[in-house]
Amino acid sequence: MPLGPVDRASPTPEAWISRDGVLIASSAFFADLGYQGVTVLFPILLVLDLKLPAYDYGLLLALSFGVGSLFSLAGGWLADRRGRKWVALAGNALIPLMSVSVLFPDLYLVGGLFVLGWWARYFRTPARRAWLADLTAPPVRSRVFGFLHALDVGGGLLAVTYSVALVLLGVPIREIVLLTLIPLVISTLVLLPVRPGPHDKNPPVPAPPPAPRGTSGGSPPGSPVPLFQGLLVAATLFGFSYYAFGFPILTVSESTGSIPLGMLTFGIYLGVSGVAGYFLGKTQGGRPLRTLWSLGYLLAAVSSLGLALSYLTHSNLALFYLAAAGLGFATGSVETFEPVLVATWVRASGLSKGMGWLSSSRAIGLLVSNVVVGILFTVGQAYAYAFAFATALAAGTLLWSLQRRSQEP
Repeated sequence: MPLGPVDRASPTPEAWISRDGVLIASSAFFADLGYQGVTVLFPILLVLDLKLPAYDYGLLLALSFGVGSLFSLAGGWLADRRGRKWVALAGNALIPLMSVSVLFPDLYLVGGLFVLGWWARYFRTPARRAWLADLTAPPVRSRVFGFLHALDVGGGLLAVTYSVALVLLGVPIREIVLLTLIPLVISTLVLLPVRPGPHDKNPPVPAPPPAPRGTSGGSPPGSPVPLFQGLLVAATLFGFSYYAFGFPILTVSESTGSIPLGMLTFGIYLGVSGVAGYFLGKTQGGRPLRTLWSLGYLLAAVSSLGLALSYLTHSNLALFYLAAAGLGFATGSVETFEPVLVATWVRASGLSKGMGWLSSSRAIGLLVSNVVVGILFTVGQAYAYAFAFATALAAGTLLWSLQRRSQEP
């Protein structure tokens, strides 16, 4: 992959990503190599090891995501005024709190540090996305964000792989979680040599005047629906369906009687997600809105329905894994094209704040999702996945209606 400075005016295929873009994506790889190891083990630690009910896990994640929405907004606001690089670095440096949580025997300390680590992740995400968009030419943003997502989940896939291997070798879960500190520290160090974006070098920019009605700071003039606001509503609705993957891990583990087979579900999800993000970013860059609702939101709806039917019919393991793969492909589309659309529709001077609104909208949805899904999962697992199907279907329908009002074919 030839690297070199990106010419923002006329990027060439040989220089579609810069050295800085590779470093930011590499930081994402090491971050997921660490905290996804915590993510895949945490529901097992709480529900199967500590014997806590599933709704406690759901409530803990709801707190992580719900308050995390405020941290997304704060991080985006601060990054636009004080520098995207330093906000991204500060948040990234605090994610290891998730790993050290298992050092403490008190359940409230374990849960509290886990939540703080998630809040730090939300705090840095809008700044990192805006920082990458600053350093990337618009024509290749879909490809670069797809590459970011591919490395992101590639790290997560390796995290699941080493977690499963160490569990099979009999290593205690708490010790495996502590090992995740190493890649998380590397993730922050990799960001240090990345140059600041152009907006990091300027003094705080005053707020721009309100965009004309129907343009949403970048929507096509005359559009009857403000596209950016519509995307936020759809992202919130989709967030209602975007349950923590710990629930499918528990479903497969309990259905098969095997914790490693349950953890492997997460690996399939991540692996397909990474390949899908890179492939879609490279091939579907001209149709981000259509790809998002069709191969993102609607595919996620069908996949959640597949999990419900697989559980109800006591299907074989292959159907559970097929549904997990569908969710992974959908996530690859969502994580690639949501930030691309924000970068297209929001002014550069307020891009971090726009990314913060995107993360916040998803987090609000996740707050509702993990409370509702946690309760429904306790009553009957199929009800939880049916709820996710309905809300993802609603989000996809809304986004389809937005495409009809946009200029995208």
